[in-house]
Amino acid sequence: MRNPLKSVTFKITALVCLFVLGVIGLMAQRLFKRVELDLRSEMRLRGDFFARRAREAIFPKIDPFQLHFVVEETAKEKAVTYAAVMDDHDKILSHTRPERIGETMKDPVTSYDVVVPLVVGAKTIGSARLGFNDTSLDEALREPKRQIAVIALAATGLAILGTVLIVGWITRPIPRLAAAARAIGKGDFSARVEIKSGDEIGLLATAFNDMAISNSLLFTTIRQEKEKLETIFHETREGLVWTDPAGRVLLINPSARALLGAQEKVVDTLQDAASGFSIKPVFDDVFAGRARITPVELQRPEPKLLILAGVADRLGDEKDPAGYLFVFHDATLEKRGETLSRNFLSIVSHKLRTPLAVALGFTEILLGEPESLNDMQKGALGKVRTEAEKLQRLVEKLITFSTVQSPANIVLEKSDFHLSDTVDAVLNALQPVLKGAEIDWDETALEDLPKVHGDAFLLKEAIANLIENSVKFNTKPDRKTALRAEAKDGTLKISVTDNGPGIPGEEQPKLFRKFYQIDEHFTGQIPGFGLGLAFVKTVAQAHGGDAGLRSELGKGSEFWFSIPLKKA
Repeated sequence: MRNPLKSVTFKITALVCLFVLGVIGLMAQRLFKRVELDLRSEMRLRGDFFARRAREAIFPKIDPFQLHFVVEETAKEKAVTYAAVMDDHDKILSHTRPERIGETMKDPVTSYDVVVPLVVGAKTIGSARLGFNDTSLDEALREPKRQIAVIALAATGLAILGTVLIVGWITRPIPRLAAAARAIGKGDFSARVEIKSGDEIGLLATAFNDMAISNSLLFTTIRQEKEKLETIFHETREGLVWTDPAGRVLLINPSARALLGAQEKVVDTLQDAASGFSIKPVFDDVFAGRARITPVELQRPEPKLLILAGVADRLGDEKDPAGYLFVFHDATLEKRGETLSRNFLSIVSHKLRTPLAVALGFTEILLGEPESLNDMQKGALGKVRTEAEKLQRLVEKLITFSTVQSPANIVLEKSDFHLSDTVDAVLNALQPVLKGAEIDWDETALEDLPKVHGDAFLLKEAIANLIENSVKFNTKPDRKTALRAEAKDGTLKISVTDNGPGIPGEEQPKLFRKFYQIDEHFTGQIPGFGLGLAFVKTVAQAHGGDAGLRSELGKGSEFWFSIPLKKA
């Protein structure tokens, strides 16, 4: 039950009452003082009146009876403690205490005395004296003070009653506002406050109703979106697990339970749900890592091989994450396909290498004896050698790519080397491909860069792929390629820019896929398997970097990859 002493009505009433009591108390005090001052002034006037009557009683002849009557009448007036008449030698002629008649009046009998001389012409024939003190004054002022006190109490009571009524009238709509707010807090967004006054409370009620309508629409929208998200979360075929920063499961969809084999058990943490799987990387490393998106792989060998692949997406800020969303799917067939594809590429490329070497060898032997060949034979053998060399380069690429299909499976043989030496070796090796193309690169600028710490062979092949692509897919007669490198924030970025036709926006996200080339009607029929850019990205990611592109139709393209520099 609400304590009434804590209500706004009580607080405002108490405050107003204190103010009213203070004002009335101050006014009463001033009235009391004023009445007392008026009484003191009145005593002076009484003295003058008493003196006139006494003078008439003693001049020209003393009338004892009349004089005594005047004294007795004066002594009966309020606040007077005594009255006396003296002759010119201060001998008492009449006194309220008859035993003092004939004595000489020397000292004041009471606290206060009013002495008025009796003057006839220019001669003083005596004096009249009235006495009063604090007690007599208080006694005389008792009734006026009581009346003032009664009036003050009545005013205070009326002020309190009026304040209670007015404050109650003002605050009467507030409980209705509170009840409506509690109803909305419980989910009843139809709650409204029916207050039609034009004061501030009415404005507050109107604003409250407008807020309630807006919140109703907002929460209806949120509820609908939540239902959609819940439907997507629970109906999606991908396994979804939402955890807090410590790895405790907040939500897990049926697909994730099925993939993890946790349909029947209570899942507290993701480690518990995936207890039968080997995890790479382990969940503790994922939660402790700084990367926003971390690839994860879960593998269960028994009773049947099951490989789950996906990512862990950090939600929120790196320093204070709100949790992690794990998204994964059954990648068993996909991984088997990658293995078969890698094995197939390796087998095919190695099987092609030997017959190609034989064909090129015999072609060189035959071309080494030109006198035994006619012109048609020379031309045919030259064509065979050119095409065989192209095929040999493709086979070498297949062999190289078959060993680096996944960044996680690459074993890097890192060393320190100068980037300028690598670029120089690439350009020398690509001389047959680069005929007719202009290659722009600043050897001095590359020599000034820090040494690269990485796999020299794989990085050399990555640069070669970018340069070769910039020339092969450039259909312009004046083919230009620019190679640049920049070291910034601990990262080395190597970019290759061309003046080719550019790449349509819808094609750009696909270019780093394996075996993908843009339609031949756009680029022309270009020999190759579509493995170059996929190789570049795989090598960059194996070094801890990334790859990408920027292109605009008609203005050329820029392909780049980055790798971290060795820390000093």
